[in-house]
Amino acid sequence: MKYAIGAFLVIGTLVVTYLAMPKQVIDECCEYIGLLGPEDVSEVPGVDHAVIEEARPDGQIPDTVPGLKLHDAMPAFTLPDLHGKPVEVKAGAEFTVVTWVSSLCPTSKVYEVRLNELARDFPNVRWVMINSAAMESLPELKEHFERNDPDRLKLPVLKDDGNVIADLFGVRVTTEIFLFDSAGRLQYRGAIDDARNPTRVTTSYLREVLKDLAAGKTPRWRYTAPKGCCPIDRVKKTPAAPAPVPATKGNS
Repeated sequence: MKYAIGAFLVIGTLVVTYLAMPKQVIDECCEYIGLLGPEDVSEVPGVDHAVIEEARPDGQIPDTVPGLKLHDAMPAFTLPDLHGKPVEVKAGAEFTVVTWVSSLCPTSKVYEVRLNELARDFPNVRWVMINSAAMESLPELKEHFERNDPDRLKLPVLKDDGNVIADLFGVRVTTEIFLFDSAGRLQYRGAIDDARNPTRVTTSYLREVLKDLAAGKTPRWRYTAPKGCCPIDRVKKTPAAPAPVPATKGNS
């Protein structure tokens, strides 16, 4: 009996404590124990999260960040959609936003509504969504992204088998944004905004950069450290064959 009373008191204390906690503390605790899926984790168990650099003091992309840098040209490429139809992607729209998404990464999932809102508010932008995760099959991607759910991403998703385009861009997490102007030059790379929890967003980087560019202004941000799950699988490079050793006199 005394154990039952003790258990009741412990549970009651936890409930009261939970109800008394500020929402921010609850959210952070839930993320910590995995109920909401923590940021900055790897999708693959046992694989460390990528080291994501902060912006340089001048706001530019650090030299150690792989892939595309400010004003680099957008590579033209063709990828299949989730039904195998090839889609050509190249510069030409007023703005083009390329980002990586996932059906598993919790950060990618919570940004789907915000990406839908951005696409609605900026119809002059071509939105290109790519999945490069080897562990996410086409049936899984279709089940997630084509589900009749108002909170699901409404933009078409392309499949980067072999992770070739991910390597070309240097992307490391989902979601990471690459924003190009009409000439196909990179104008911004990084995060969509500054908080995964939509109620805690104070700065919507991508929205503000698009507004600046549309007004002919220099963007306030050029790079912000993207947050999300990793790794986005890397293409395994085949090592070059060693050069033959020239024959020398005396060798048989």
